Amino acid sequence: MKVVEMISVRKEFPGVVALDNIDFSLEEGEIHGLVGENGAGKSTLINILAGVFQQTSGELRLFGKPVKLSSPSDALHRGIGVVYQDTVLDPFFTAEENIWLGREPSRLSVLKGREIKSDTKRLCDKYGIVVPLGIPVGTLSVAKQKMVEILRALSMNSKVLVLDEPTASITQSDTDNLFEILKNLKKSGISIIFVSHHLDEVFNLCDRISVLRNGCYEGTFASSELSTRDLIKLMTNRDLVDQYPKRSSEIGEEILKVSNLNVARFGLKDISFEVKRGEIVGFFGMVGSGRTELMKSIFGAHEIDSGEITINNEKIRIKGPSKAMRAGVYLCPEDRRREGVVQDMSVIDNLTSPFLGTLTRLGVINSRESRARAGKVSSELKIKAPSLKTIISHLSGGNQQKVVLGKWLLGPESRVFIFDEPTQGIDVGAKSEFYRIMQEIAKKGCGVLFVSSDIRELLGIADRIYVMRLGRITAEFKRGEYDQHSILENALSDSLAARSEKDE
Repeated sequence: MKVVEMISVRKEFPGVVALDNIDFSLEEGEIHGLVGENGAGKSTLINILAGVFQQTSGELRLFGKPVKLSSPSDALHRGIGVVYQDTVLDPFFTAEENIWLGREPSRLSVLKGREIKSDTKRLCDKYGIVVPLGIPVGTLSVAKQKMVEILRALSMNSKVLVLDEPTASITQSDTDNLFEILKNLKKSGISIIFVSHHLDEVFNLCDRISVLRNGCYEGTFASSELSTRDLIKLMTNRDLVDQYPKRSSEIGEEILKVSNLNVARFGLKDISFEVKRGEIVGFFGMVGSGRTELMKSIFGAHEIDSGEITINNEKIRIKGPSKAMRAGVYLCPEDRRREGVVQDMSVIDNLTSPFLGTLTRLGVINSRESRARAGKVSSELKIKAPSLKTIISHLSGGNQQKVVLGKWLLGPESRVFIFDEPTQGIDVGAKSEFYRIMQEIAKKGCGVLFVSSDIRELLGIADRIYVMRLGRITAEFKRGEYDQHSILENALSDSLAARSEKDE
């Protein structure tokens, strides 16, 4: 039985066709993968199902009956629950309070309160979900927060569950646990739409896969019918045989040197490394290893207790991001939505804001020059936006990431680019583009620091890889010396960290 059916669905925004003649169906008790590049229309399709948007034309059917979803609450009442990539929970409420938010009993209704506790436990037991229910959600891991959102949807008797990038920012063991829960939900008859850029996960979990490209429907296929290469070609309309570009830049003199850096607040201890011109240096470590804190410290976002930073053979005391920018050090942060862009500002304002001083004379911004520079960068990076005045929050994740990078390309003197998880949550085609961009930056004689949780991409693009654990660098590997096993061993093993402590 088809629980969801879209027939010739079209969605238009001013000047943009987001979905064009889409046909999509979801069977009862099916896990259905939805894939496509950033900007392909996945989010728009999800938002139509969630009642956030209404289709311009075409028909939507739920359980065989034509419907028009007027609002998110309408979609929920009709059995559609959506878990978005960014959590919508209240961090100060407990897990249980978040699950029943808006449906909680009055203070006098003690019996009803007991029923809710009983219902919550029954839900957890039924689907094998383990979550600490009595503590604030803000103290839980991202993976546990996802579980709370799933429980919230199930508490409303959702028959359709839509998961948007549920494995972004969670560990492999948490991913494995999530997949077991989704399989249990499937067995109980719940239908799941699984949106992910991790194609191996899509193949491992999903019964069928639907592909969108540039707002158009490319087809639905049984997972067993496709290879990864076939799927990538359907998504991108090109064959990504060489996903990682061949190294072409010459490695020159040292451009960045960090010596005995210590930041007690974040557990960073005796960090030393260097980066050369034209070199891409990878950093790998598990959650909590200190990678992000190290990169923010180099950029001046965290105060350094002791140690030295040398840029272009000159010792520099970086007291804040503005000092780092003047030294030619730029950071593309891990959390691009909150730290990389201003969501309610336009593309052009985001691109030009860090270096407005170079576009201003006597306190007046040169609008023509501003448009010219922003337009040039937008074209070079192939930023997909209706116009430079488009609000950044309306862009896909991959295009937002390009804006984060683009603003630094307008910098007057670039020396070191720091990329912290730049490919997280973006599609395979956009990833390939970012690898090429990093290579181009290195070719211009800059140093590139590349933090990633994906060992494969580090192996594919980095000249050297540093491994971190518990705030220390535990190993350094040169190209040709490293393999996945050695890197993981150094990231997971306590032996090296313990040995370092003994030496002191």
